[in-house]
Amino acid sequence: MTYTATIRQRGQLTIPDQVREVLSWLQTGEVVGIDIDDDEVRIRPHSKVGKGMNWNDFLTKVQLARSFGGKRGNLSGMIVADRESH
Repeated sequence: MTYTATIRQRGQLTIPDQVREVLSWLQTGEVVGIDIDDDEVRIRPHSKVGKGMNWNDFLTKVQLARSFGGKRGNLSGMIVADRESH
């Protein structure tokens, strides 16, 4: 089946609801691979693109690290301040 969508300013493309409903892996925050072959663009789950980093796990860990607090603020702020002081 063919669906249409409009590319907006800055190259943004909204994938139609009907497509997202059919493809359960196509969710907010999901990392995808984009292949270009002549005039064709193919989007697929990053896990099928090849071996590599688990981006969902990585992003979850980044969010967790940013959530840590302490006497001097959050962990991310402490790391940035430490790096800037060197």
